[in-house]
Amino acid sequence: MKKIIAITVLLMTLLAGHKGWKVVKKLRHAGRLQIGVAKFKIRNLSTTIKSEVILSIGNFSPSTFVIDQIGINIYTTTGELLATQTNPLPSPITLLPNQNSKLPLTYGINTAVLLSQVHKIGGISSILANQITEGKNGLPIVLKGFIASGNLTKDIDQPLTV
Repeated sequence: MKKIIAITVLLMTLLAGHKGWKVVKKLRHAGRLQIGVAKFKIRNLSTTIKSEVILSIGNFSPSTFVIDQIGINIYTTTGELLATQTNPLPSPITLLPNQNSKLPLTYGINTAVLLSQVHKIGGISSILANQITEGKNGLPIVLKGFIASGNLTKDIDQPLTV
């Protein structure tokens, strides 16, 4: 009887150790997810500002992730809310190992804050010069929020220049 109990305990310990190792590995690999902005285009700076924001997420790990939820807002470097995510992720996105994906999210732009930021970086002429020379607007932003994949949640606090 003692042998049966010992074998059962050993098998349970091995099973729990294997599951635990999978969770630890997934947590470690979640640190390799990188969020960025694939496109931040300001189309019109006249009376109504039209812009397009497309986020991208890169999986630089050997694990596959299924992104269930994402909530990321865009802030200025001084902490002002520049753009708010207006819709949730419509369906889960599967990120294969070593893959980049664009996220189908919609953002509402705060025009007053955007105009203030454009003024701080030198105005429309500075944005046009940056677009010609660097292919970017030269606008410093900070992405803040979270990404949820299964039982894992990764907080995002990523400064960028778009």
